[in-house]
Amino acid sequence: MLNVARTPIRRIFCGLFILTAASFIAAANAAVFDLCVRGTSLEETRTARLQLEVVGADVAAFAPRLGAALANRRFWDNRAEQVFGSIYDADLCGEEVAPQLQLKIELTAQQAHDLEAEVTRGSGSGFLAAVEHTLGVAPAVAPETRTKDLAPDIGTAVVDANGKLRYHVVRVYYTTNRNQTASSTPDDHYGRDRAPLSFGFVNVALPKSHELGHVEAPSIWRLEFTADPDKHVMLQSLKVLDEDAWRAEIAKRATSLDNPGILVFIHGYNTSFPDAALRAGQLAYDLKFAGATVLFSWPSRAVTLEYTADEQEAEYSYTDMKIALASIATIAPGTPIYVIAHSMGNRVFTQGFKALLDEQPGSRRAFKQIVLAAPDIDAEVFKRDIAPKILGRGPRVTLYASSKDKALQASSSVHGGYRRLGESGANLVVMPGLDTVDASTVSTEFLGHSYFGDSGTVLSDLKYVIRKSWPPEERERFSLERVKTTVIGLYWRFKGQ
Repeated sequence: MLNVARTPIRRIFCGLFILTAASFIAAANAAVFDLCVRGTSLEETRTARLQLEVVGADVAAFAPRLGAALANRRFWDNRAEQVFGSIYDADLCGEEVAPQLQLKIELTAQQAHDLEAEVTRGSGSGFLAAVEHTLGVAPAVAPETRTKDLAPDIGTAVVDANGKLRYHVVRVYYTTNRNQTASSTPDDHYGRDRAPLSFGFVNVALPKSHELGHVEAPSIWRLEFTADPDKHVMLQSLKVLDEDAWRAEIAKRATSLDNPGILVFIHGYNTSFPDAALRAGQLAYDLKFAGATVLFSWPSRAVTLEYTADEQEAEYSYTDMKIALASIATIAPGTPIYVIAHSMGNRVFTQGFKALLDEQPGSRRAFKQIVLAAPDIDAEVFKRDIAPKILGRGPRVTLYASSKDKALQASSSVHGGYRRLGESGANLVVMPGLDTVDASTVSTEFLGHSYFGDSGTVLSDLKYVIRKSWPPEERERFSLERVKTTVIGLYWRFKGQ
């Protein structure tokens, strides 16, 4: 609710009264709305708090949507493909003391009627066009009001004393079967031992200078010995929640402003809790995912030489993964769930998901897209035991594999030469219901195992998968090309890297 005593509207209009149910202030034929507005496209997701003053017509029935369209028109250079709005809520829009954006417009009753009719038709692009047609060309706006400082791509913007952007904060919800330690710092709060499932969230800070595919960290070569949110991706805070509160917060973020959904990330071998949380925050930010991001963190030892111990921890986590997926699937019926599993985390996810489907077959309807990124799973075990359960009867499943993945080559050697699902080459796994993408051509780091989150090429393709739910045939216009062989069959690979 706006602070009436401090707003300049009080000095202009008399007789203001508060309509609590609609959360706006009205006087005579003027009304001021306190809104949360969002504009989305594949490359951007902008969310901001807007104070909208409307003179001359009653727009209470569609003020949130009108405010979002106007924010796109006046401040965001019409880059949004869809716009959404709601009454202001700090959880969705940030906890700014004052609105980030302010607009005042005059409308006739006929103009308001025409716009409301377009809202009733339910067309996102149609409403944007109607606003342009009704109100004409957007007036010039000072360049400083068009900056990303006013509307962060994802998360909450943190600014300095002069209002300039310093960094963004992205909230990542988690559930984990790691033990809680005595430490109150977010980096050390969870250890590497087994424990009953616990729930909460971490706030991940990403610097203004963040680059796609990077998890910026301190470097001793730059004499950086501690993390700084102005320069690095870091955990800023952590809060433990009970499961009911956890579910309620996720439901709000997943369903508000046009039901963007839930993104679930399951990390792989040799990964600590903070490293997993940082990756989850980076993925949410780089994919411009506007919904709720959820991390499932199993108790990896986070030590390179403890591969077999991690295998045991992964196996131990199958049941907890099933329980977590069952909870997530019922948080908000009708809300889409997207899953990205990496490396050994694919064992945790696929076994947990398979067990869930055995017990509750109908739960598959909650899941829209599943991404198996560099999966460290025995390829034959997947084809015989897992694929028949999870392919072809529910969510679309995408496999990213690479012949440059040295970590999976080492895993194959450890397992007696049995190929891993995430390896490509002559034995690349191609099956009905599985969208197989060979990522061997993309640039990778030394081990070539984290390309799903490090490569801008793969992240761009993931945007189409997660944000648009496009099959490979649709993505062929952009990053993919089809490959059809008599031996392997039809699969896809990244174009001319």
